[in-house]
Amino acid sequence: MVTVRLVRVHGEALGAAARGTELRLGTPAHDLAHVLPERTARDAPVERAPVPPPKDSDCRYYRASGELLVSVDHFRLCFDDEERLVAKDVIPRAGLSQCPSPTEEFAR
Repeated sequence: MVTVRLVRVHGEALGAAARGTELRLGTPAHDLAHVLPERTARDAPVERAPVPPPKDSDCRYYRASGELLVSVDHFRLCFDDEERLVAKDVIPRAGLSQCPSPTEEFAR
């Protein structure tokens, strides 16, 4: 199984296998804080999410690229009431998105 990692670049999160912390389900939010951008995305395209978020979860959205003024994929990270990661998804950009790899960890 491939683990997608987040790397901070100019305040944005990028999916990369180069550096970062593995985003494993059950990980406390405070253990992920050092690899996540300081700001969440306020304009996340939630209508394109592959699946609904888990019931009673607090979801946070991050841009997968630092590109501005273009549609980009978003990461959705959802936490339970004890602040543990319970879901992680990629919300595809508008239009044609890349086909997911069969070994990709995030759901599409």
